Amino acid sequence: MFETLRVIVRNGSLVLFIILQIICFFWVVSNNEHQKQIYFYSTQRYSNIVTRQYKGILDYFSLHKVNQQISDENASLIKRIAAEHAAMTDTVHLDSTLAMYEVISSNIINNSVARRNNMITLDKGSLDGINPGMGVISSKGVVGIVTDVSAHFSLVMSLLHSKSRLSCQIPHCGFFGTLVWNGQDPGLLQLEDIQRYAEVRKGDSVVTSGYSIVFPKNILVGKIADYRVEAGSFTYSIQVEPEQDFFRLQRVYVINHRLKEEKGSLEQKSVNYE
Repeated sequence: MFETLRVIVRNGSLVLFIILQIICFFWVVSNNEHQKQIYFYSTQRYSNIVTRQYKGILDYFSLHKVNQQISDENASLIKRIAAEHAAMTDTVHLDSTLAMYEVISSNIINNSVARRNNMITLDKGSLDGINPGMGVISSKGVVGIVTDVSAHFSLVMSLLHSKSRLSCQIPHCGFFGTLVWNGQDPGLLQLEDIQRYAEVRKGDSVVTSGYSIVFPKNILVGKIADYRVEAGSFTYSIQVEPEQDFFRLQRVYVINHRLKEEKGSLEQKSVNYE
């Protein structure tokens, strides 16, 4: 306290000047309507600026939580739409049994696109119900297939992988083929085994065929960017631009058909007859 008094006495002129300025400012604002309006307008303006900045900081730190909530809500919405679709369809086939798929939302914590064999790491694992062999999609299209899991993480083989094979269809002409990646441009996939007499057009959609229940039928994969027939070939060489930009991939949905094991077990028996 004594130290404070010594500072005031030592700087008495400055302190007195500041006090007088405050008093004068108060009198000017109190006794002049114009200055009063300017004062209140200025304080309100800067108060709003500070409030917006403060709110922005709070929103930033709560963004991850909000995004996760949205992701979980999307997963629930996918399951609900699938159930409604199945209820409105009389014919029972894969298109109308999307409700048979479990949907688990997940965030991507690691993703490569520049390698020959690109993998994706998810922030959920076996404790969340994820197992190898499950399909992975985004809000835009197919992403890949789960290959390995731990308790809290999952590893996904991206479509941008040399061993990736996805059965697809061109709905416009009805022909089926296999989607692969040649390891070159991550913005282009290759659709093989489409016969040269098929009516193929640029911009045609490429969707999942439904031959494997890893993915439901008619999930969008991409669109035809270019095609040609090599001399002496009986099939097209087709370039497909994936609907999902793998450079911007952040959130995905892991899907699993509830009867996949039953189907796999039955089909395995066919090996005994070969």
